[in-house]
Amino acid sequence: MRQIILLLCCIGLWSIHSNAQIIKRSGENTKGSDQNQRIWYGGNLPIGLGFGTQTLIQFGISPMLGYKLTPNFSVGPRVGFLYSYYSQRLNNGQVVRAQPLTWTAGMFSRYKFVEQFFGHVEYEYANQAVPYYTSNGLEIERVNANNIHVGIGLLQGGMGSARSEILVLYNVNPSPFTSQSPLSLRFGLNWHF
Repeated sequence: MRQIILLLCCIGLWSIHSNAQIIKRSGENTKGSDQNQRIWYGGNLPIGLGFGTQTLIQFGISPMLGYKLTPNFSVGPRVGFLYSYYSQRLNNGQVVRAQPLTWTAGMFSRYKFVEQFFGHVEYEYANQAVPYYTSNGLEIERVNANNIHVGIGLLQGGMGSARSEILVLYNVNPSPFTSQSPLSLRFGLNWHF
């Protein structure tokens, strides 16, 4: 799996380098300001709450860096970290707790087909913490997954070059080891996209 991530990173960097060489050969302006207009930043802060017979509190960070190959087509890396706090009171009155960290890394591409809407495709390698209950209490199992997300996003408002975004994504390769829905919703911010 790490070889796949390394290969995707190399392809992404090669794409950026190749595009820079084409611009240089075509005589366009290659000053730092032009390159800065091609780079954009974004990400989201996932938060989750769940209460009932068990308590679940999650928060994390998922930054991304995009490079515009054309004004409407971007590629780049994305990483994510999600901290989870699980707590459950068992039938015997004992409280079990766990605090695992899930991490992800991958590459994405985006195509803005109108000013406010864009398509999003992403490969994501995830090292997920999956909780389950046994007679010994709460156990955490690590599951590796190769997720492929495909979806659509909406850009909204913003001040200057900062804008908010909403993405609806479908995982076409869900892990059989988790009960997580293949449909996901992301809220985030980006600058210069």
